[in-house]
Amino acid sequence: LKAREAADGDGKRKGRSRKWKSLMKFSEAAEVQIFKKEFPELNYDEVVSKSPIGRLLFTDYCNETEELRCCNKFLNDVNLLETERDLSAVDDNYEKLAPEEQRLNLAQKIYQQCLCDEAESRLPDHLIDHEKVKEVEDKLLGESPRYIYSQIASTVRDYLSGDPFAKYVESKYFTRQLQWKQLEKKPIGKHTFRHYRVLGKGGFGEVCATQSRASGKMYAEKKLNKKRIKKEKSTDCDSALIPL
Repeated sequence: LKAREAADGDGKRKGRSRKWKSLMKFSEAAEVQIFKKEFPELNYDEVVSKSPIGRLLFTDYCNETEELRCCNKFLNDVNLLETERDLSAVDDNYEKLAPEEQRLNLAQKIYQQCLCDEAESRLPDHLIDHEKVKEVEDKLLGESPRYIYSQIASTVRDYLSGDPFAKYVESKYFTRQLQWKQLEKKPIGKHTFRHYRVLGKGGFGEVCATQSRASGKMYAEKKLNKKRIKKEKSTDCDSALIPL
């Protein structure tokens, strides 16, 4: 996720970077507290799970405490295991493997790093159900491993959504998330989105993939050629942003 442009030493990029930073300037912490009401509910699912920036900031918050870091790493890895179609897109080590081999390798890696006794990022003892861990060990030898951690992940998620989340809401990281939320509410202009490849073309324009600089969310944006529309005397000139 890159919501801010970064100067990379290239003279041409430096001026552009200053412009983006000016456009993305944060408000003061006290001014953004009113944006708490923009969340349907102030809970873990709405603030963290459904928000790309929320997930990143919650990860930064968890990394300050070893126990929370291990829990959050486990959930992130399980999310990759359950949702990512091609794991080679996030890790080059999976590039030469078939999709199911990729998934099995990741499942084994999660077990080795988070659940076994010698694991470097082992989950806290109070979150480990040894019967469920035994079931995971058995399933690693047999069926597709996509959802073998679902029950353990549910327990870890319930833990993080309790006291750790309540403390996150009082932290500087949540204040930063509210500052991003404030940027989301700014009027939409030509600098609101970062544009990527063209998805399709039509008679009056094209549709391309875009990313909101403020939230990181992906959209399909319809661009229209006004001169072409007027020339054809068409009234179909609505534009839209469709979440991807």
